[in-house]
Amino acid sequence: MQKVRTVIDRSIQLVCCFLFMVMVVTASWQVISRYILNSPSTTSEAFLRCSLIWLSMLAIAYVAGRREHVSLTLFTDKLTGSWKMASDLLTELLFIVFSIFIMIHGGFHAASNTMSQLYPMLNIPKGLIYLSLPVSGCIIVAYSIINCLKIIQNSQTIRSQ
Repeated sequence: MQKVRTVIDRSIQLVCCFLFMVMVVTASWQVISRYILNSPSTTSEAFLRCSLIWLSMLAIAYVAGRREHVSLTLFTDKLTGSWKMASDLLTELLFIVFSIFIMIHGGFHAASNTMSQLYPMLNIPKGLIYLSLPVSGCIIVAYSIINCLKIIQNSQTIRSQ
């Protein structure tokens, strides 16, 4: 299971780093073309908008998978033993349900509905932008399943000691 997590982690890190570097270069070009060449690039602004959406959605999936998302831990920090395990499992199951119904199902619906519409400045289907939802949803589901298995494995290790 750890190998799968490592592959997913590295893949997302590489994609996000590459996308961020391309965004920095594109934003720099936007500034140069606007203020030095006096001819602003219209496609660079649209590309930055689309790539920021993809970068954000992939980063959300990555952070959720590492269980470093923002959470209220006032009560869960006080839990121990099987209550803590149940709380952690419930959190992961809620992530799975949300990801399946909202991100994957809703994202595919939004992407398929907008695939015939063109994003005018980039001349690409708008559905490609909305496709970031189901992609990140699938990654969150994979991470949550791995996290559930790890929680169960850790609880069995603690019980056997």
